[in-house]
Amino acid sequence: MQPLRLVRRVDLIGWLLLVALAATVCHSQAVSAAARVVTGADQGGEVHLKAGETLELRLESNPSTGFMWYVHRQSTPLLRLTGQSESEAAGQSEGSAVGRPLLQIFRFAPRRSGDGILLLHYVRSWEKPSPDEEQYRIHVFIE
Repeated sequence: MQPLRLVRRVDLIGWLLLVALAATVCHSQAVSAAARVVTGADQGGEVHLKAGETLELRLESNPSTGFMWYVHRQSTPLLRLTGQSESEAAGQSEGSAVGRPLLQIFRFAPRRSGDGILLLHYVRSWEKPSPDEEQYRIHVFIE
């Protein structure tokens, strides 16, 4: 009886892993299909989102200088930060990444309809904010 139970348990675990993998693939395809991408070139502009869409913001930074983009506390509460990552900036060749710019990637999901300003600032985390700090702002309309 023991070997039969073990086989059933292994079969069940295999099926559960297969279902989890299928759900992950379907979810990632749905998320990427509904993402609106904005970049530094869209600074000062506007973006319109519909229910179910996500906003992906890609900004170049150079963390080796200590400067990084952070969501400002005065940014609109209509968007919820759902993820953040980094990747090499476009046009970078292989080799040492020290001192080279990176793309900071922010993913936001709308909380409710309305409009507001998505605001980020480019600062060193250990320094006090200053009036002349670099900022990124974009007007967001959520339907």
